[in-house]
Amino acid sequence: MQDKNVLIEKFLSRTISKKERKILKKWVLQNKENLSVFRAEIRKRSEGTLYHHFDGSQAFESFLDTINKKQTRTKQYRSIFRYAAMVALLLTVGYITYQYNVSEEPQQQLTNTSEKELENNIVISLADGTQQVVTTDSETLLTDKNGNIVAKKEGQGLDFSGQQSTVSKPVFNEIYVPYGQTFKLTLSDGTKVWLNAGTRLRFPQNLKTASQNRVVYLEGEAFFDVTKDKKRPFIVNAQNIDIRVLGTQFNVSAYESDDNIATTLVEGAVNVYENSNPDTKIALSPNYQASFLKGNGVFEKQKVDTRIFTSWMERKLIIDNLSFGQILKKLERSHNVTIVNNASHLNNEIFKGEFDNERIENILNTIASSTPFNYTIQNNVITISK
Repeated sequence: MQDKNVLIEKFLSRTISKKERKILKKWVLQNKENLSVFRAEIRKRSEGTLYHHFDGSQAFESFLDTINKKQTRTKQYRSIFRYAAMVALLLTVGYITYQYNVSEEPQQQLTNTSEKELENNIVISLADGTQQVVTTDSETLLTDKNGNIVAKKEGQGLDFSGQQSTVSKPVFNEIYVPYGQTFKLTLSDGTKVWLNAGTRLRFPQNLKTASQNRVVYLEGEAFFDVTKDKKRPFIVNAQNIDIRVLGTQFNVSAYESDDNIATTLVEGAVNVYENSNPDTKIALSPNYQASFLKGNGVFEKQKVDTRIFTSWMERKLIIDNLSFGQILKKLERSHNVTIVNNASHLNNEIFKGEFDNERIENILNTIASSTPFNYTIQNNVITISK
């Protein structure tokens, strides 16, 4: 077969063709030895990256189960697109193998940073393994363990666009934004990213070392304003899907606890596809949204008011036909509270409204004025009752 190392390299950079992917898939599934070699090659190429927040063992077992069962899905079109899942999904192999490496690596040691600080503050994990808390009164320059300047403070964010790197291969940083906060990043290519509460983003420290594609990994919600580069597409990997652009503005909501992954286009054009099957894709034009339903692998495409899905950047909450349960989930993230709902009869009630940086008490009181319920607040826990 064609050099497997070349195919794996193309696979990782998401430049592998349909024909090459089939060849690689056939080789990987040929025997256990090939699968082991494939995993070893992925592990070797991922040195220096950070994957500590994934459950690798469970994901890899899921992948093996997929091979054994050899499940497939049907395909249908119209306003809803159902994508066929290949037996032993190659793109999933790479993503899952990345995750599997975590269980075999030691956890990063924290330097002068407590678990409580990591939980309640914005934390950036650098490619050299160090972790730092980012606060409004922190140093104006972000440096690695050797004292090299990695980024500079930019208002309430970090700017990586001016940093220089002599590293020839891509190395990844990761940032975590806790509930109750938002944050802004400027990546090394000038791309701007606004991160919503409860979000992780893994991104190359220097995108200039990306020879073909610029790839970032998202868990949570972010708005991207991507710097145009016709030769190097920008790809956001969000769990089951990839969003591929050359330069545009769009919002991606991909929380683990949500039932769907929503891509909302504000400006330009994007292609959205299930990363297990990139040959079939949805093309979005401005004011359209592609929503991937995790439960059945279905895409829904619809025209939307983009303001509803980007208002979080201005600390606004726009409720447009959301259920009570969906609203509570948003409030937990935006206000960093835990909500216990003992009024389950309200879960399917649908609401509309708009709040501009309101205290959570004001929001709950407003909702309760139309659909009565009671609530108490104690130690950052809100308990809702009839």
